[in-house]
Amino acid sequence: MKNLSTMAIIVLLFLFSTATFGFSEKKYKQIEDNLLVGINTENRGLQVSCAFFLGELKSEKALIPLLKMLKSGATEEERIIAALSLCKIRSEQGMFAVKQRIKYDESERVQKLCSKFYSCYLANKNKSNMNVDPYEVADLNLEFNGIKLADFAK
Repeated sequence: MKNLSTMAIIVLLFLFSTATFGFSEKKYKQIEDNLLVGINTENRGLQVSCAFFLGELKSEKALIPLLKMLKSGATEEERIIAALSLCKIRSEQGMFAVKQRIKYDESERVQKLCSKFYSCYLANKNKSNMNVDPYEVADLNLEFNGIKLADFAK
């Protein structure tokens, strides 16, 4: 009886964790739509966060807003995260835009990071996924209003 109840608890925990952490197509679309709304707001912090997570989701719908952010982002951080997300999405149009930022961005920092992102893309072109570990993102020294991303990674 004890083994049966233990097995039942394990099965229930497994079902609960799958239901909680596994995203259905409907939930995925809802998350993607909410992030797209966030990237089009006036709040820069929200824009940058949404841009990052749209890259994590490899959202094709985010391509145009990310291209816009890469080209006309007011801060270096916006343009860097847009470039990173475009590299994760791996579209030809996005990669061309990142390549152009290497040459034409006014910030040397953005140019260097776009160059690194593009080099990673070329090195992993035949692989299906491009993974960036959280510690690598923290090493970008991103800062917004005096708050550094590295402070959150500790």
